[in-house]
Amino acid sequence: MKKLAGLTMGAICLAASLTAQATDVAQLVVRGTIVPAACNLSLGGGGIIDYGTIRSGELSQTAYNPREEKVTSLVVNCGTTPAKFGLTLTDLQAGSKVSGILGSGYSEAQNYGLGAVSGRRTGGYSVTLKDLRSSGVTLHPIMRVGSGAWQHSDGKVAQVPSQYSWRNGSTATPASIAQLTGVIAVKAVINKAQALDLTRDVTLDGRATLVLSYI
Repeated sequence: MKKLAGLTMGAICLAASLTAQATDVAQLVVRGTIVPAACNLSLGGGGIIDYGTIRSGELSQTAYNPREEKVTSLVVNCGTTPAKFGLTLTDLQAGSKVSGILGSGYSEAQNYGLGAVSGRRTGGYSVTLKDLRSSGVTLHPIMRVGSGAWQHSDGKVAQVPSQYSWRNGSTATPASIAQLTGVIAVKAVINKAQALDLTRDVTLDGRATLVLSYI
């Protein structure tokens, strides 16, 4: 009988405890996520600039060897949602840079490496933004370093921390646009032949990462 009474008492206490937790207050939670505009970045030809076969006999032994400018298309598509965005480039072959190879008018931040063969640096190349447009309207490149002030640019692209965008007015302010088309122009310069190992094939191996970010 004591055991039964103990069980009954336990049930009563439990019922009393549950009743004590009852409340007449409830919480309403409103949730959602606002995401940036869904922009897609693409380069023509898979982003490959191909200089084909270059005969070693064409190269100067004692001077740098500039090649012709080649281009690929640049497209950014944000659907119907305008956005302010910019581009940064990171040189993945920065350790192979040949200082001064681009000549006057270029800084070392605008000099991208072409890789190295047998420990000898192949050369460098420049990247320039050209013919930027949005819905038929001409855009002009602007740039800033890090989080600094935006300023006008001639389109020559320096590596990070420099960031590039575009304006549709006279002031250096990023334009809010839904679509962008343009051209990325690349100009390679091969090292002096005497600085290369021409007893074997020398491959131009420039590689850079192009990143789209929202401003």
